Amino acid sequence: MFYQIQVPRPWTATSEAERYRDMLEQVAYADEAGFSSVWLAEHQFRFEWSHSSAPDVSLGAISQLTKNLRLGIAVVVPPVHHPLHIAARIATLDILSNGRVDMGIGRSAYPYQMDAFGTSLQDATGIVDEALEIIPRAWTEEEIAYDGNYFKFPPRTILPKPLQTPHPPIWQGCSRDESFQKAGQLGLGCIAQGGPERIAEPIRMYREAIKQATPVGKGVYDRVVASAEVFCHEDRKQALTRGAELIDWYRNQRIQRDNTVWKGHDVDDVPGDYRWHYDRSAASRLQTDDTPSIELIERGDYCIGDPDDCIRFLKRYEAAGVDEMIPLFQIGPITNQEVLKTLELFGKYVIPHFSKG
Repeated sequence: MFYQIQVPRPWTATSEAERYRDMLEQVAYADEAGFSSVWLAEHQFRFEWSHSSAPDVSLGAISQLTKNLRLGIAVVVPPVHHPLHIAARIATLDILSNGRVDMGIGRSAYPYQMDAFGTSLQDATGIVDEALEIIPRAWTEEEIAYDGNYFKFPPRTILPKPLQTPHPPIWQGCSRDESFQKAGQLGLGCIAQGGPERIAEPIRMYREAIKQATPVGKGVYDRVVASAEVFCHEDRKQALTRGAELIDWYRNQRIQRDNTVWKGHDVDDVPGDYRWHYDRSAASRLQTDDTPSIELIERGDYCIGDPDDCIRFLKRYEAAGVDEMIPLFQIGPITNQEVLKTLELFGKYVIPHFSKG
């Protein structure tokens, strides 16, 4: 499962609290229904689209309501967090969850989330690279010091230490081909972003790279997860109709995102390693897709329909080389009962299908 904590307008005084309570009920149900993991995004200032700005705190609560689910963050953003804070908070979560934590790491694709913290786009990649050197050492060495371009600190013992040995798995968010290759070269798990046909070749590149990995952590973690928007109902017609309403909201939010995330940044100021993200947002702003959402669903762009539809859709990710799907069930205006019904159908039909191979 994947959560961004989407809170659509109009808001009331309890809108956010209700969404968080819904999430806690849903993950407790999923823990008993055969789901294997829950991942939370980390976003700042992304109203409606994502109110998940403190995922480690949320997962701390989830850790006390569940026994089986692994708990992932997709992703921690070192350009807005000191790596020693990250190391300590993730280790604490690992202890509280009895060793169930997965930590994704990334730099954030957009300056809108970093500007307020005073972080420059030009520094983001280097900051993440140094964080990847620091965090595994903080987890596994009695005392560490560091003298880098972005982080400098004297010898210190970082506490607590995580429960998992040698340490929690580390993943990297991957969208560009280069990031898939880099994750493999560093021996990191891959959080793949994109449709099944789009990511098939980058995943192949990741698998080739990881064969020759120079691990940044204490081992190699060869595994790929991916996410997709999901809505399921026994009645296929009802699933498509309601699913189209949810995707209408989702697509509108993506348009608003692309119109916001590069605000105040001239193309000449965008560093080379961010041009892919800038160009993608610019293309999205210029090429509005007016295809009705129901048509996109019917042609297979979304995991929406009855259980058989969802199984067919997810098989395409399996064929692309994805090891585990982390579906986004809590889409915009969806109700708690609708999410619980989708989880029920997945637990009854979808998960058993893939568990049987």
